Amino acid sequence: MQRHVPVVASMECIMSGSTDYKDIYVTGLKNQHAVETQAIGTIQNELPRMEPYPELHARMQMEHQRSTIQAARLDDLLARQGTSKSIAKEAVSGAVATVAGFVHAASGDEVLKNVLAAVGFKSYEAASYKVLIALADAAGATADRTVLEMSLHEEEEMGTWLHDHLAGFVQAYLERSATKG
Repeated sequence: MQRHVPVVASMECIMSGSTDYKDIYVTGLKNQHAVETQAIGTIQNELPRMEPYPELHARMQMEHQRSTIQAARLDDLLARQGTSKSIAKEAVSGAVATVAGFVHAASGDEVLKNVLAAVGFKSYEAASYKVLIALADAAGATADRTVLEMSLHEEEEMGTWLHDHLAGFVQAYLERSATKG
């Protein structure tokens, strides 16, 4: 699944000669909000197909709630900076999540593909939060650091959990495949 890179617009600001670190930081926050919105939609689309894998299903339900909370945190940080999320970016991210949910739907190994995508996405999200922390520091928004670090920790924790459980997901998939065959 392709995901929107939250730092691209920030990098565009840097490359265009903009030196207003607050604007760059706010753009990064908006982009990350769009990423969380996309994550919420993607998880929502994939949850029904994870039901045969109870541990994964339960954990992804928790991750859906976490992403919703992270999006709300980003809303709060944007409000602190005197702005709000980008409605256009949210609409595009929501549409991408809907399409992404159907990409693996027809494949028999969709759960494995979705877990692999989720592992990569968690790494990407963690890196995005690290970038946001650096941008917040540069913009003088050091009060935002604690909130961003909380989301960073959650993304790293989920990425580690997924990585640590890969072998178990493969085994469960193989067992389900054997009983169908």
